[in-house]
Amino acid sequence: MQSTVNKYGEIEVVGNEVHYSIPLSYTDFDSLDELETVYKQKGISLAAFKNYLFAHDITLVTNRLVFTYFLEDMKSFFYLRQLYFEDQIYYFRSFIELAKNNPNTAILWDKNNLFVDLTDSKIKALVFEFDGHRLYSTPPTLDGLKEVILLSLTTLYRVLGKPRLIDFIDQRDKVIRFAEQVLRASSVQEVERVLEETIVNVERQEEIHREYEESLKQMKFFERRKEIRKAKANGKLTAATSSEFVEKSNRGLRSKNDLVRPVKKKGDQEEKQGFFSSKYFYLGSVGVAAVILLANTLTPPNPDANAASSENPEVQQTQEIPTLNSDQVADVYRKIMNGENEEALKILDTVGYENLAEAEKKQMILLYEKEGLYEKLMQLDPSQADTVVMKMIENKETAKLKELQIQFPDAAPVNYEVAYMTAKYDTVIGLAKDIDMTDSELADRRKNQLLISYLWSGLIQEATQLAGDDPEMKEKVTQFKSSNQRIKELTNKINVAQNKKDDKQVKELKQKIEQIKANVNRI
Repeated sequence: MQSTVNKYGEIEVVGNEVHYSIPLSYTDFDSLDELETVYKQKGISLAAFKNYLFAHDITLVTNRLVFTYFLEDMKSFFYLRQLYFEDQIYYFRSFIELAKNNPNTAILWDKNNLFVDLTDSKIKALVFEFDGHRLYSTPPTLDGLKEVILLSLTTLYRVLGKPRLIDFIDQRDKVIRFAEQVLRASSVQEVERVLEETIVNVERQEEIHREYEESLKQMKFFERRKEIRKAKANGKLTAATSSEFVEKSNRGLRSKNDLVRPVKKKGDQEEKQGFFSSKYFYLGSVGVAAVILLANTLTPPNPDANAASSENPEVQQTQEIPTLNSDQVADVYRKIMNGENEEALKILDTVGYENLAEAEKKQMILLYEKEGLYEKLMQLDPSQADTVVMKMIENKETAKLKELQIQFPDAAPVNYEVAYMTAKYDTVIGLAKDIDMTDSELADRRKNQLLISYLWSGLIQEATQLAGDDPEMKEKVTQFKSSNQRIKELTNKINVAQNKKDDKQVKELKQKIEQIKANVNRI
């Protein structure tokens, strides 16, 4: 897998090796020996820090400097997404350490430049600044810090604004609250304070649950059941019933089941084991067996029932719903990280969208979006119409919207955009009530489209009301009036030219009118 970093550089992962290369012309070195001397000096100055990776070999290949790193026992940045939030927060401390030292040693705040070291549980940066090697992509430290934290918590691949709830892998209140506090932070120190407070609260909660579990272990079975019912009635979080706590020693990596149902706690298992190993279980089993034996003896066989059951195997056997196992889930994320999106989609398709966990459903939608498979995306989720329209506009694929409209005639966002493209301004005005004009990323575009539709329809008053106090929209109304007057003048000239049978002038005048209209319609 090869990725562009540092504007002119490239990172390539090959097995347990990573190669970072950059053209020699974008450094201040004249020779490889000079580079190695400076690089070693940087290594000495950073010896006390554990968050930087140093190359094992540096070579010069066709005028490109190539740094080779051996990354055994390391994982890519996206490994963090497989961890529980209660484990992620300890890795976030590495982000804080890198941010605090960024004024002295700047790093690339890029997901492809950060790796998880399993030997010491730290995040480590591969590419950083040193004398003669500058960084060309350096956002403010606070922005870079916030981005890598949010990328760890969500399914996003870039952060362009505040993530939606659906973007979060773990949607528990404490995760969302932590993310909001990070977003509001105005300094690295404030992010550190939020992180340390969160760690303290998590550790305190885990300690409370451990103590409660220990107290439950000392109780007899019926006492324990009574205590749990009492705790539920009082609204307390108990280790035997709460999905908010996962014992640290048993947490491991997040699986699909953890995303869709509460985690079974050790207390649950102990209660079940306690009952099944008790005398009540054996006495009850003997009683049930006696009743079944007596019923079978006294009840004559029913041949019709036997025949029906043999003809309808569905009665005897419930059809299994296909699901992804943990290996398949891991394989999906591995292929996504390697850029093998089509292969990842094949795995997800074998199960079907409706049978996937919420996290994998999000990934399937994102993959369809990334691969430009807009038809399939809308088939899965018609509410993605806004996203599809936005992506097609960004990729300058608006011509394909007409094809999409034929397949999804009831999709208002698609109809709205096509109506504006084809100058059906009455249709635009009619659809406006069904379109999101406030919260979506297309809100400004749609307001301007509606404004222009009002203007071309002669509804100047409605256009003025829509413009309100917006200076740009008010200016557009003013410009339209002068442009419209100019169009009328040119139209009169066309009539004169037609009477003179001056086809050349008619063509030139019509082109001018089309240009004026295009300028007015430009969003």
